[in-house]
Amino acid sequence: MTMVKAAVIYGPKDIRFEKRNIPDPAPDEVQIEVAFNGICGSDIHEYLEGMDLATMPHPLTHMQAPLIPGHEFSGTISKIGKQVSKLRIGDKVAVEPMIACGKCPECLSGHYNWCEHAIGSDQSAGFLGFSANGGLAEKCNVKSTFAHLLPTNFPLDLGALVEPVSVAAQAVMASRVSPGDDVLIQGAGPIGLFTALIAQISGAHHVIINDMSEERLDLANELGVQYPIRADSQKSLAHAISTITENQGVDVAFDCAGVQPTLTGAIQALKNGGKVTVIALFQHPPVVDVRALLKKGGSLLTSYGYANIFDRVIKIIDIYRSLFKRVITKKIELNELVSEGIESLEKDKKQAKILVRLHS
Repeated sequence: MTMVKAAVIYGPKDIRFEKRNIPDPAPDEVQIEVAFNGICGSDIHEYLEGMDLATMPHPLTHMQAPLIPGHEFSGTISKIGKQVSKLRIGDKVAVEPMIACGKCPECLSGHYNWCEHAIGSDQSAGFLGFSANGGLAEKCNVKSTFAHLLPTNFPLDLGALVEPVSVAAQAVMASRVSPGDDVLIQGAGPIGLFTALIAQISGAHHVIINDMSEERLDLANELGVQYPIRADSQKSLAHAISTITENQGVDVAFDCAGVQPTLTGAIQALKNGGKVTVIALFQHPPVVDVRALLKKGGSLLTSYGYANIFDRVIKIIDIYRSLFKRVITKKIELNELVSEGIESLEKDKKQAKILVRLHS
């Protein structure tokens, strides 16, 4: 048992900074000295509304709030369980924060992100930080299979980006973005920016990113995204897409914002036979214009989380270290989580990915 400093979420707008006992790792676990934990949009909703937070015992972890939040983290292994053979104390790892049973048909087929038992009856999410203790503490225990070894000299701040970049990469791969495709990303938050980068790396021709924030579009431009646009109506979006693609429309549109106008615009932007892929979580169920989609022969896809992709994403980030590093806009201390982290992301559109530093 080890006593550590941690953020603890009790419910909406109730995060406290406490000392918590972290037990020794189970036989199939490793204990990680957390270096950095990124703040995600879902963390903001967890804080503001209690979204996806376990309020009753989770079916797999049997845990509920109060819990340590955080699911985008990296660190150094400080202890290993008796059954762990492929990892060593001192290894630097990125954590895949999945909670899955490993036994249901989806898990056995490799789609553990769709585990039949991962979502609680209270809609608690199958991720560390929502239904089990996460990375906003000095130490955290994780299943050894979900601790992914980082290359030599791989910076641990970039290690904290592996989780959100995996969300984007999973969506791009599932959408079968091919060299020469024209792509639209609705929303220039971190997931939108990462989706744009992965689409470009995958060989997309025109990569268009649409957002209402000039600050976010400026960052997209700095990252080399070819067409950052601010379309404040369906008409202006349609005009921009028509101009850029020479009246063709896009092959794939990603909704990374999760509001009705972005989904509607994504459908309208498609060329015949195109695809819309929804990555964002919608707070309110959207209306889908099936008729418009049908007349284009279009497809509506969704992409939830990731599976079997972390090691590939680590290699992608390793090649493009300096590019992904630019998405990190601020590093803060644990006690600044709410004021300089969650609230800053809400108010300051210049912020993209804010990392909480637990150990340097």
